[in-house]
Amino acid sequence: MEKLTVPPPRSAKRNYPSLVAALQTLGYSITGFIATAVVGLDGQPIAQVTVDDIDISALCGYFSSILRGVVGSLQEGGWGDYEDTVITSVNRHILIRLVGSDKDAFHVLVTARESEPSESLEVMANVEAAIATALH
Repeated sequence: MEKLTVPPPRSAKRNYPSLVAALQTLGYSITGFIATAVVGLDGQPIAQVTVDDIDISALCGYFSSILRGVVGSLQEGGWGDYEDTVITSVNRHILIRLVGSDKDAFHVLVTARESEPSESLEVMANVEAAIATALH
Protein backbone atom coordinates (compact mmCIF):
# COMPACT_ATOMS: atom_id res chain seq x y z
CA MET A 1 0.00 0.00 0.00
CA GLU A 2 1.36 3.41 -0.97
CA LYS A 3 2.00 6.02 1.65
CA LEU A 4 0.30 9.35 0.96
CA THR A 5 2.70 12.27 1.34
CA VAL A 6 2.62 15.90 0.38
CA PRO A 7 4.85 16.20 -2.69
CA PRO A 8 7.14 19.15 -3.39
CA PRO A 9 5.62 21.90 -5.56
CA ARG A 10 5.23 20.85 -9.19
CA SER A 11 6.80 22.69 -12.03
CA ALA A 12 4.58 20.92 -14.59
CA LYS A 13 2.28 23.17 -16.53
CA ARG A 14 -1.38 22.59 -15.79
CA ASN A 15 -4.13 23.03 -18.32
CA TYR A 16 -6.39 25.36 -16.32
CA PRO A 17 -9.04 25.87 -19.04
CA SER A 18 -9.52 22.08 -19.28
CA LEU A 19 -9.54 21.75 -15.51
CA VAL A 20 -12.19 24.44 -15.09
CA ALA A 21 -14.24 22.94 -17.95
CA ALA A 22 -14.24 19.55 -16.20
CA LEU A 23 -15.33 21.16 -12.92
CA GLN A 24 -18.07 23.15 -14.68
CA THR A 25 -19.33 19.98 -16.39
CA LEU A 26 -19.57 18.34 -12.98
CA GLY A 27 -21.39 21.36 -11.55
CA TYR A 28 -24.00 21.33 -14.30
CA SER A 29 -24.54 17.59 -13.82
CA ILE A 30 -25.34 17.57 -10.10
CA THR A 31 -28.60 18.67 -8.52
CA GLY A 32 -27.91 20.81 -5.47
CA PHE A 33 -24.39 21.72 -6.61
CA ILE A 34 -22.71 24.33 -4.42
CA ALA A 35 -18.96 24.12 -5.04
CA THR A 36 -16.19 21.92 -6.37
CA ALA A 37 -12.43 22.27 -6.33
CA VAL A 38 -9.23 20.47 -7.15
CA VAL A 39 -6.78 20.88 -4.30
CA GLY A 40 -3.14 19.91 -3.71
CA LEU A 41 -2.42 17.64 -0.75
CA ASP A 42 -0.88 20.69 0.91
CA GLY A 43 -4.38 22.22 1.04
CA GLN A 44 -3.73 24.82 -1.65
CA PRO A 45 -6.60 25.13 -4.14
CA ILE A 46 -5.61 24.58 -7.76
CA ALA A 47 -8.98 25.45 -9.33
CA GLN A 48 -12.55 25.86 -8.12
CA VAL A 49 -16.03 26.41 -9.52
CA THR A 50 -18.87 27.56 -7.26
CA VAL A 51 -22.34 29.04 -7.34
CA ASP A 52 -23.05 32.57 -6.11
CA ASP A 53 -19.32 33.46 -5.91
CA ILE A 54 -18.81 31.28 -2.84
CA ASP A 55 -15.10 30.84 -2.08
CA ILE A 56 -14.14 27.54 -0.45
CA SER A 57 -10.38 28.25 -0.52
CA ALA A 58 -10.22 28.75 3.24
CA LEU A 59 -11.74 25.28 3.77
CA CYS A 60 -9.30 23.40 1.54
CA GLY A 61 -6.65 23.02 4.26
CA TYR A 62 -9.23 21.35 6.49
CA PHE A 63 -10.29 19.03 3.67
CA SER A 64 -6.63 18.12 3.13
CA SER A 65 -6.19 17.31 6.83
CA ILE A 66 -9.29 15.11 6.77
CA LEU A 67 -8.07 13.26 3.69
CA ARG A 68 -4.58 12.70 5.06
CA GLY A 69 -6.00 11.52 8.40
CA VAL A 70 -8.35 9.03 6.77
CA VAL A 71 -5.66 7.67 4.43
CA GLY A 72 -3.21 7.40 7.33
CA SER A 73 -5.70 5.47 9.46
CA LEU A 74 -6.46 3.08 6.58
CA GLN A 75 -2.75 2.48 6.08
CA GLU A 76 -2.05 2.05 9.79
CA GLY A 77 -4.94 -0.39 10.17
CA GLY A 78 -4.05 -2.27 6.98
CA TRP A 79 -7.62 -1.76 5.79
CA GLY A 80 -7.01 -1.31 2.09
CA ASP A 81 -6.63 1.56 -0.31
CA TYR A 82 -8.57 4.80 0.07
CA GLU A 83 -11.48 5.39 -2.32
CA ASP A 84 -13.52 8.39 -1.15
CA THR A 85 -14.87 10.28 1.86
CA VAL A 86 -18.46 11.41 2.33
CA ILE A 87 -19.21 13.91 5.10
CA THR A 88 -22.83 14.71 5.85
CA SER A 89 -23.99 17.71 7.86
CA VAL A 90 -27.48 18.97 8.54
CA ASN A 91 -27.61 20.81 5.20
CA ARG A 92 -24.58 19.70 3.13
CA HIS A 93 -22.72 16.72 1.70
CA ILE A 94 -18.96 17.06 1.25
CA LEU A 95 -17.36 14.45 -0.99
CA ILE A 96 -13.61 13.96 -1.38
CA ARG A 97 -11.67 11.77 -3.86
CA LEU A 98 -7.99 11.51 -4.76
CA VAL A 99 -7.30 12.28 -8.43
CA GLY A 100 -4.53 11.29 -10.78
CA SER A 101 -2.04 8.47 -10.75
CA ASP A 102 0.42 10.52 -8.67
CA LYS A 103 -2.19 10.96 -5.92
CA ASP A 104 -0.85 14.46 -5.31
CA ALA A 105 -4.22 16.23 -5.52
CA PHE A 106 -7.80 15.63 -4.56
CA HIS A 107 -11.23 16.63 -5.78
CA VAL A 108 -13.78 18.02 -3.33
CA LEU A 109 -17.48 18.54 -4.03
CA VAL A 110 -19.99 20.35 -1.83
CA THR A 111 -23.70 19.77 -2.46
CA ALA A 112 -27.01 20.47 -0.78
CA ARG A 113 -28.19 17.72 1.57
CA GLU A 114 -30.97 16.79 -0.88
CA SER A 115 -28.36 15.54 -3.39
CA GLU A 116 -27.68 11.81 -3.51
CA PRO A 117 -24.02 11.15 -2.55
CA SER A 118 -23.75 7.95 -4.61
CA GLU A 119 -24.84 9.81 -7.75
CA SER A 120 -22.42 12.65 -7.00
CA LEU A 121 -19.55 10.18 -6.53
CA GLU A 122 -20.40 8.61 -9.88
CA VAL A 123 -20.23 12.00 -11.62
CA MET A 124 -16.93 12.74 -9.84
CA ALA A 125 -15.54 9.43 -11.12
CA ASN A 126 -16.71 10.29 -14.64
CA VAL A 127 -14.73 13.56 -14.72
CA GLU A 128 -11.68 12.17 -12.91
CA ALA A 129 -9.77 11.30 -16.10
CA ALA A 130 -10.29 14.81 -17.50
CA ILE A 131 -9.10 16.35 -14.23
CA ALA A 132 -6.05 14.07 -14.05
CA THR A 133 -5.13 14.89 -17.66
CA ALA A 134 -5.47 18.63 -17.02
CA LEU A 135 -3.24 18.39 -13.95
CA HIS A 136 -0.30 16.78 -15.77
